[in-house]
Amino acid sequence: MWTSRACTCLSSRSGELVAGGNYGRQHWEDRFSSVERGGAERMELVVVRAKVAVGENGWSARLLTEAGGGASKLACLKFAGTLDKVDSRSSGKVTGLGTQKGRVVIIAGPTAVGKSRVAIDLAKQLGGEIISADSIQVYQGLNVGSAKTPLHEREGIPHHLVDIVPPTEEYSASQFCKDARDATKLVLDRGRVPIVVGGTCSYLRWYMNGKTGASYPSSQQVNAAIEGKIRRLVSHSRGWEFAVHMLAQAGDPDTAYNLARNDWHRFGQALQAILVSGQSRGVFPSPHNYKLDHTDGSEWDCNYDFQCYFLYQQRAELYRWIDLRCEHMLVDPRGLLQEAAWLLDIGVMPDTSSASRGIGYQEAMEFLVDCRRTGGNTTEERFLAFLSGFQHISRSLVKKQLKWFRSDQHSDVKQFHWIDASQPTDQILEALRKEYWRRPGYPSELKGSDAMKEASYKEGKTLKHYKAKNRIFTDSTVISPVLRWVKQTQGGRSLSSRNLVRF
Repeated sequence: MWTSRACTCLSSRSGELVAGGNYGRQHWEDRFSSVERGGAERMELVVVRAKVAVGENGWSARLLTEAGGGASKLACLKFAGTLDKVDSRSSGKVTGLGTQKGRVVIIAGPTAVGKSRVAIDLAKQLGGEIISADSIQVYQGLNVGSAKTPLHEREGIPHHLVDIVPPTEEYSASQFCKDARDATKLVLDRGRVPIVVGGTCSYLRWYMNGKTGASYPSSQQVNAAIEGKIRRLVSHSRGWEFAVHMLAQAGDPDTAYNLARNDWHRFGQALQAILVSGQSRGVFPSPHNYKLDHTDGSEWDCNYDFQCYFLYQQRAELYRWIDLRCEHMLVDPRGLLQEAAWLLDIGVMPDTSSASRGIGYQEAMEFLVDCRRTGGNTTEERFLAFLSGFQHISRSLVKKQLKWFRSDQHSDVKQFHWIDASQPTDQILEALRKEYWRRPGYPSELKGSDAMKEASYKEGKTLKHYKAKNRIFTDSTVISPVLRWVKQTQGGRSLSSRNLVRF
């Protein structure tokens, strides 16, 4: 669907609307468009099919509703070359602009940076659904420690892959890949936008590549595949236009739009450079299912059209927020401590499964195991040591996540645009919304990823001696209620191995 916003790349002659620019010149007489129809009481988004003509007063169009309803005339109508709004009532798969593949938004970032809030707000604007990529949120009952978004804060946005398995079962990255791909297909088939959110690096890699450590094709394989592709394109009546589109979408629009027409040699060299380096952006499939068959120029054999973002915040500020969040999870004993006690009660011991190795859960379970062995008795010093360890391991996760997303060794990581998460949420949403409607092959307007990566690296060196400063558990009056809860609830609990779950 196209908007009613003006665009200078359009021109008209002989009573027909034609499109210039990167896609060549083509008739637009039967394009779906989106216009806003003003009413006395409300604004309504309608989907129309347009017949465009040129009059003395500028653009005019005869509009027919998609359902074949009544017709009307709209004067001074101009169509833009970018998408702006989508009618969530319309059906059909939401695909990347100018391509048949589904567009998927991926929002990653270090723990506690605010990914979930941004994702929910973006889903409200785009008509999206959330697919969680968190290795602990998949488990039922683990809510506080995994920072699972409560139902009342999801604002009606469907969430997939949350609370899908009990913590007594294992859930692997390969299983996540299958379930997440199934969820993505379901969301796209409903005409909605999949928004994958999470910070579990292995989950994201499996989801994007199909497996971890996927190998790339050899140069001989690449050469043979490109030669075959060029032969098929040369035999096609519009082969060169398809070739330019392919190269731009694969990740090199600058070369694509500056090639001399029918310069197949340079086209092949540019395509080879992209494929061998593993930096393809989607025209060619990801390494795990590499093939170039079944492409005739109109339908590309490709993966999803991923738009990947990494929310970044200055680490010193993020560390302070993480320390405070850890305190919040413990100040009410019915939060993380109660969930950890429940895991022990159902026979899950620390460091014996994926669920029990979750950050916060392992530390809390080890603390409670010690308490149960002493009849529920513990000290302020022991509790504060547990809290300090919880904070430290949470900050260490941030360090690992930043290091992984700074890496230049993997093509999937290179697809992530770094975004300053400290800026107002409205600015972040506006940038992501514009990026979503950007046509394939057009350069991204997002800048600054390299600068933020460098700043992140330098900042890490200055934080080697960082020390947490508690803001809630500052004296005995706050710690004592937690210790009383531990005494009352854990004092009579045993650690019988009769019901222990083995993995």
